[in-house]
Amino acid sequence: MFFRSFTSLIRIRPYLTKETVSVRSFSSCCNALSNSQGNKPSKPVKPADSRKTYLMEIYQHFWETNEIVLFAHHNNLLSSDNEQIRKELHKISKDIQFRKLKSSIFRHYLRASNHEDPISKAAMRQVKRKKTRHPLEPLLKGPTALIMIKDLDPKAVKEVWRVLKAQKEKLFLMGGKVGQRYVDLDKIGEFKDLPSLPELRSQLVGLLSMSSGAGIVRALESAPTNLAMTLESRKNEMEKKEADVKTDEIPE
Repeated sequence: MFFRSFTSLIRIRPYLTKETVSVRSFSSCCNALSNSQGNKPSKPVKPADSRKTYLMEIYQHFWETNEIVLFAHHNNLLSSDNEQIRKELHKISKDIQFRKLKSSIFRHYLRASNHEDPISKAAMRQVKRKKTRHPLEPLLKGPTALIMIKDLDPKAVKEVWRVLKAQKEKLFLMGGKVGQRYVDLDKIGEFKDLPSLPELRSQLVGLLSMSSGAGIVRALESAPTNLAMTLESRKNEMEKKEADVKTDEIPE
């Protein structure tokens, strides 16, 4: 009995990570262990379904916590290739992640991603009823992997582009999402050549400190002064008219 429980734990363990284990996944694992020990679980647990739920949660976590998600097609990547790619990406930033997909499950997540709970049965029913499709679905044809970047960083994308170029036909970009926009390969190419946010801020400060910027500041400062002068001039005109009227009313 103990041996069977231990074996079940070994089978489940590879799917557990520190970052992505959720309450629902933990509950599924506990039910699986309970079932292996002969205790009847509260609800039937199917290994395929529990793994699907787990992957859906992982994909939801990736999608919602990364500003940039790039789709790449891979061909015959070995385990050694995977490790080498991860090492190269981690040289750019430790936050960049590389993950191969179960395309059919990720496709379902994308279709349900606008639902408040994409993993729920209600989301599944809504997708079926409305026949929902996602703009990025065409990128999931064939073996697909994700490269995920937490921040909107064009320089990081440029370095990722360089790493994948070295892989040639083994791994190449197809498109993805940048912020809230879905982009193709051309748009990714344009984005990677943009300056970073700190560089943009520096450029803006430089512009404001130049003569044109000083002119803007002067215009803003002079607006209240001009208004006050206009009101003062109008007041003087009205006082002059009142004085003229009083002069006309005095009998000769």
